[in-house]
Amino acid sequence: MYQETIDSLKKFQTTATHITSLGKILNKTEDSSLQNLIKTTLTLLQKAHSDKKVKGKSTPGNLYNAQYAPIRALITYCEQHIQVKKPEWQVLAERYGWTPPADE
Repeated sequence: MYQETIDSLKKFQTTATHITSLGKILNKTEDSSLQNLIKTTLTLLQKAHSDKKVKGKSTPGNLYNAQYAPIRALITYCEQHIQVKKPEWQVLAERYGWTPPADE
């Protein structure tokens, strides 16, 4: 999910399409921290998209380089998990006290 989220943010697409893409990831993930970060980002995007000046239209762009705090927090969270190469199931298991078996 973490790489999928980063890939979605890097895509050159409209705000409405970003909202849809992140919504799909939100529905698939079981990581509550990731869910909260996506929800915060979606709220930001929905507010921007519904702005009367925008009138529901937007120019395509990527969100990866956006400097908004919720988007930066989402990127940081995902990239931390990508760097340590932990799949989502392992992140969740460790959060609830599981530890990998010790090598003998």
